[in-house]
Amino acid sequence: MATITSSDIIFATIKQHGRILHTLQFSGVLSFSELMKQILNALSSVKGLVTLNLRNGSQGWSQQRAIML
Repeated sequence: MATITSSDIIFATIKQHGRILHTLQFSGVLSFSELMKQILNALSSVKGLVTLNLRNGSQGWSQQRAIML
């Protein structure tokens, strides 16, 4: 399981139908749930199924998830 610490730099890319909708960068996030709250807040105008790619530039891991908004 990937972990998140407050010193990590997290990059998020959100795609829908193969198009990149948003690219976001986060730091100072303490947990995955806090990260998701910030991402969902940034995507408040987006509806439907999106693909979320997360990359932790500090620890070197990445994850891909499908999310229904």
